[in-house]
Amino acid sequence: MEKQRLNRFEYIFHPRTAAVIGASESDGFSQALMGTKLRDNVFFVNPKYKELHGKKCYASILDIETEIDYVIIAVPAQHVPSVLSECIKKGVKTVHIFTAGFSETGIEERKALEDQIREMARGKVNLIGPNCMGICCPKSGLAFIPDVLVEEGPVGVISQSGTFAEQFLSIGKLRNVRFSKVISYGNGIDLDCPDFLEYLAYDVGTKVIALYIEGTRDGKRLKAAMTEAARLKPVVALKGGVTEHGRRAASCHTGSLAGSPEIWSSFFRQAGVLQVEDFDELLDTSLALSCVLPPEGKGTAIITNSGGFSVLETDLCVKVGLEVPQFTKETMTELRKMVPVAGTSINNPLDAWPIYYNTPGTSGTLADAIKALSNDRNIHCIVLHFDEVRYLRHVFGEATEGFLKELVKIMIQGCKYARDEAGKAVVICVSLDAYSEDEEDRKYHLLVKKAFEREEFPVYPSLAACIKVLFNLYRYHRQRLMLI
Repeated sequence: MEKQRLNRFEYIFHPRTAAVIGASESDGFSQALMGTKLRDNVFFVNPKYKELHGKKCYASILDIETEIDYVIIAVPAQHVPSVLSECIKKGVKTVHIFTAGFSETGIEERKALEDQIREMARGKVNLIGPNCMGICCPKSGLAFIPDVLVEEGPVGVISQSGTFAEQFLSIGKLRNVRFSKVISYGNGIDLDCPDFLEYLAYDVGTKVIALYIEGTRDGKRLKAAMTEAARLKPVVALKGGVTEHGRRAASCHTGSLAGSPEIWSSFFRQAGVLQVEDFDELLDTSLALSCVLPPEGKGTAIITNSGGFSVLETDLCVKVGLEVPQFTKETMTELRKMVPVAGTSINNPLDAWPIYYNTPGTSGTLADAIKALSNDRNIHCIVLHFDEVRYLRHVFGEATEGFLKELVKIMIQGCKYARDEAGKAVVICVSLDAYSEDEEDRKYHLLVKKAFEREEFPVYPSLAACIKVLFNLYRYHRQRLMLI
């Protein structure tokens, strides 16, 4: 990406000042921006108000004496041209049109209205939208929904859907995903998906690009941008509108030309982009790629505390395309030294519950067991499944928290060795019954989850998610080899 063009985008994401035109007491943009580091440089425009959120409210952007870098337009569609005209006259550098009701409606006069604002903006102002949520950038303070702006991180998101972008922020915060930029571009009549891909490809703050796309108006340029981005960093894509009904919905949603699912799958594959099937898989895989070294092989070790779950876990791995190989004789010899025979299995999956609790007959810790299997030449990735909270509460009662904290330290010690010394991909499953109303259970599960997250391990609520993520990491490794 040319230096001049890159600098242009830096200015878009890091404005000195911002204004909301159509601001109100309850609009989300005003509330979101007032909760960030931009709050002292945010201006409100609406002739209905004299003051909003403790600040003066202006009748027109032309009444503001300060230069304005970034404007959010949230007025009815028919008023957008006149407001945009004032922004251009003011010398605004970037305009984000939140307003919907343009070409996506399928109505000819609304298509003409969209064409009008495109022509007005051409060469005069950077235009994002219409029909979108715009930009969230934790580093600069740009935000489009209140109370979810998290600390800066490595995942960049490009979404054709505004709601999708909102959910990525909200649910991502709960799953410890940290973002560099989150972009909702809607109808994309000026700045479109390829523009943002080209920027994030060279953005030093972005390690992984997550993409939600419904369609494109310029397939050739999109493929070129994807290919260049995927050459430099992981790009994970979810295509909306893969069924006939979904394609119809995409056309109504953002006015996109969706295309057949076969064409898009081939499109992603040729560009080196990792395609996923749903929202959770996109979020989970993006998290993993931001903090886990992709495995060079399919061999998966599973550490569990249940013989029954070990069978299901093995089936899940095989179904998605991973392998659950036997440990080598050397590994099994090491494990048998520390794990008693009765009620355990030193096969893969490893069911070695007595060493969780220093049961008589054990001669090592769970960390020792993890270290032993992580050195196995057949093993490329590890799933640690922890689901012991209720049992611990039954055994230890009021002493549960203290014991659990020590056990977590031991598990983390083993997992850090596997990741940092043995170079294995490690993911954690901390499962909790979604219907559980037990606050103590939830508190202890959160304790375990947060402890692993502090050490930069990806934590997932289900085994299926862990296993699917590991296979996607392996897929990414294979795709990288083909691109080299």
